Amino acid sequence: MLTKLKQLFTSSEPRPIRRHKRNIKRSRALEEARSEDIDSFIEAVYQADAKGRSPWVLRDKSVLDTLRRALEFTVHRGLWLQREDGQVQHWQGRLLSLRHGEGPPLGMVLACRPDDEAAWQLRFFYISQEWKGSGHGTRLLMAVRRSLSGVPLHTRLPMACHTAIESLEAAGFTRQYVDAFEVASYEAPAKWDE
Repeated sequence: MLTKLKQLFTSSEPRPIRRHKRNIKRSRALEEARSEDIDSFIEAVYQADAKGRSPWVLRDKSVLDTLRRALEFTVHRGLWLQREDGQVQHWQGRLLSLRHGEGPPLGMVLACRPDDEAAWQLRFFYISQEWKGSGHGTRLLMAVRRSLSGVPLHTRLPMACHTAIESLEAAGFTRQYVDAFEVASYEAPAKWDE
């Protein structure tokens, strides 16, 4: 009798775990990065560069110094210095961080665009090594979509970045094309405040 009652109240099929989706929906918007966050961003770029997956090739100190100055300018002025046709352009720029409380960032994203009419380009994003594999990549990208709402987002990354691609797709980005260098372009439509 007890067995039959137990069978009535419990399903034979396991319930899907919805914790991951719930956390994504409740995650708050990103914060503007702080000056002290730049070091962790550059460390992530170093790690990506060692695997050939960074948008910047950090061959020598001058490239690193230029990147650091551009990131500092972005944090303090909201402008990204972009080289175009041999000249330096001042694009809108935001260095955003995902964090719990006052601790170090769990992950960061650099977004820039030439003007108010253009889509935001996600130049580089990462999740800290100790937080990888727990859904924070998707959470970061969903928060980016909320923080930069009302504007489409674009990003490009090597096809070898499997985890980042999974996070992009889970956050609503769709693949547009893959070029001859195995670099994929992704786009997310404008997301309006919900």
